Amino acid sequence: MNETVDPRPRLIAIGRLFYERGWMWATAGNLSARADDQSFWVTASGLCKGELNTDDFLRIALADGRVLEGGGDRKPSAETAIHRAIYNTQGSAAACLHGHSVEAVLASRGRDPVVLPRVEMIKALGVWDDGTPTALPVFANHPDVASIGQAVETFLRDHPRPLPALIVRDHGVTAWGQTISEALRHFEAVEFLLTLLARGF
Repeated sequence: MNETVDPRPRLIAIGRLFYERGWMWATAGNLSARADDQSFWVTASGLCKGELNTDDFLRIALADGRVLEGGGDRKPSAETAIHRAIYNTQGSAAACLHGHSVEAVLASRGRDPVVLPRVEMIKALGVWDDGTPTALPVFANHPDVASIGQAVETFLRDHPRPLPALIVRDHGVTAWGQTISEALRHFEAVEFLLTLLARGF
């Protein structure tokens, strides 16, 4: 399922790309990838994603969220609960990418769900022109991110074939895929579509 034995170098490159694109301002956002069937690597909290190195990741147990490896005295990213919810419900998910873009905040306001425009880019999410409504679920933002993770897990268990992305209101997008490359494609496509909405499309 993983593209490489150690996914961290690829996630470091994506962090730099997202930081340069304005999708991970300051210390916002987080990146993860499965290490094996029972754990995943995720960025530590409070770091600039444009300056990551391999020591800035922690390996987390899928079952209970324990830190298994890495990080020193650092804590895992606050949104680790959302990543766990996705890995625990989407068996094929190998990577999750979470950003905090201006466009995602603007597009999430007053929309629940966020209905994505049916333009060519939507095909990057595996959607074709069959007339099916296409919408991202919107989750309320809470200081207790674990409660967001619980809401995400409940939704994904109740909707077994969701779009490979979701949005937390006034916060940002999380997208996933069966490979790191696919997760990247899904994230980029969603950001493109949300930019259209934010510009009044």
